[in-house]
Amino acid sequence: MYKVIIIDDDSIIRKGLTLSIPWEQHGFGFVTSARDGEEGLKLVEELQPHLIITDIRMPFMDGFELANAVKARFPEIKIIMLTSYDEFEFAKRALQLKVFDYLMKPVDNQVLVDTAKRAIAELEYEKEIEQKVIEGLPLLRQRFFEQWIKGKLSDQEIYAASELLKLHLPDSRYVTIVLRADDYCYSEYENRFGQEMLKYCILNAAEEIIRTEYRGLVFDSQDDEVVIVYYDDADKSEIEHKAFEAAENIRTNIEKYLKTTVTAGIGFVYDNRHDVCLSYRDAKSAVEFRHMLGTNRVLMIGDTGLPPADSTQIELSGMEKELVLKVRLGLEKEAITILGNIEAMIMNIRFVSLSQVRLLGVEITLLLFKELEEWAVRHGALRESGEAIDFYTYYSKLQRLQTVQEIFQKIRELTVHLVEVSSSYREHQMKSKIHQAIAFMETNYAKEGLSLQDVAGSIYISPTYLSILFKKEKNISFGDYLLKLRMKAAVELLRMSDLKTYEIAEKVGYSNPQYFSSCFKKFTGYSPTEYKHYAN
Repeated sequence: MYKVIIIDDDSIIRKGLTLSIPWEQHGFGFVTSARDGEEGLKLVEELQPHLIITDIRMPFMDGFELANAVKARFPEIKIIMLTSYDEFEFAKRALQLKVFDYLMKPVDNQVLVDTAKRAIAELEYEKEIEQKVIEGLPLLRQRFFEQWIKGKLSDQEIYAASELLKLHLPDSRYVTIVLRADDYCYSEYENRFGQEMLKYCILNAAEEIIRTEYRGLVFDSQDDEVVIVYYDDADKSEIEHKAFEAAENIRTNIEKYLKTTVTAGIGFVYDNRHDVCLSYRDAKSAVEFRHMLGTNRVLMIGDTGLPPADSTQIELSGMEKELVLKVRLGLEKEAITILGNIEAMIMNIRFVSLSQVRLLGVEITLLLFKELEEWAVRHGALRESGEAIDFYTYYSKLQRLQTVQEIFQKIRELTVHLVEVSSSYREHQMKSKIHQAIAFMETNYAKEGLSLQDVAGSIYISPTYLSILFKKEKNISFGDYLLKLRMKAAVELLRMSDLKTYEIAEKVGYSNPQYFSSCFKKFTGYSPTEYKHYAN
């Protein structure tokens, strides 16, 4: 049963609303009242009702002040406001306070009951949605963690998601620890656990230590690893010490209680939560050194001699795809600009190696060749042009270059060449399509209602593109070209046959002879009858 509090300084109205409405019959089991906002607020704090019905104008604390105080502490409570004043500003303020509804006095009892029922229905719906969100939180958190450590979220998205998912991510320094089992098929646990169960046990062991002794979050990565995001306000050396201590405690407990071993990798410490993805890459790199330094130990990225992830990782953020698109569209200037941006970005990265730049150059070159070749093959342009596409020649040249500038100059030359090839392909295809369209129109102009869509469908292109082709290649619109075809055919029929005007109209695609005559006169300056007379 739902609890209702009615608040009004008018005792007659208050008693009437409380006693004259059979609230229990409508599912409201407890209904009480208060004389003003202050008394009402005390009742709200004591009873925490489902619904409040309150007057707006009251002494001491009016309905707006009451609603504001209630929403601040109990946002789930539904509020219906009553007033004798039909003022827009009242309704506007009520909406701003997110009250459920705003009713005019004197209020009809049935209207009030119906409104109260709607308020409770909304309350139940919100509770249902909230419960579904709570049940889905583990999955939502897991997806958030995966995107976070993979660097797919902006700082604003990280903050918003952490608030929604009720995760504590303070403005602190962050470091990531990666735990990876050394042997998922350890003989003592091969039958009892399996890979997923063993990872679950490692996760629990890590959670227990982090929750009781440190500050951080523990979660299961999609890879064969458990990830810990540790945060602290101390200086970096102190945080590194605590992260090592936490990882060592976890490693020891797993060896002691699970009778198996893990290797822990610890990344560099970064100054904000957005760079957790970098620390995660560092930590993964550190774990990879276990094949050289040994398993069942804690490995810190700083001890491997590798530089931080933010100085070695080259993130193109989709610029390479944008480059390919510009090349395919024949936009040389825009493509060269994108290459310049990529080159400038690399020049600003510290510790980047020549081999990394060469590899990046190969990746861009391969992408350009692959995409262009697929495009050309789809359009049949490769065979027609005889253009040779030799990726391996460019690959060999890139491997011999010694500077960033030389590598990107070679990619620029390739880009300019491929833009020319792409433009040539597109020009050839454009002319071929317009010729096909005209051939179809010359064969089918007599079809009544022949449309741009019909012609475009016959040659498998969009109507919009066909319209553009007519303007570009023929300097005339589709409709005008079709009219020209029909009128030329009509002229020949008038000159060479004894057909009636309506018969000629039908033969060139017009079912309405009057409309045909009108079009003919606009095109030739004569009516069909006049033209036939002068022609003969």
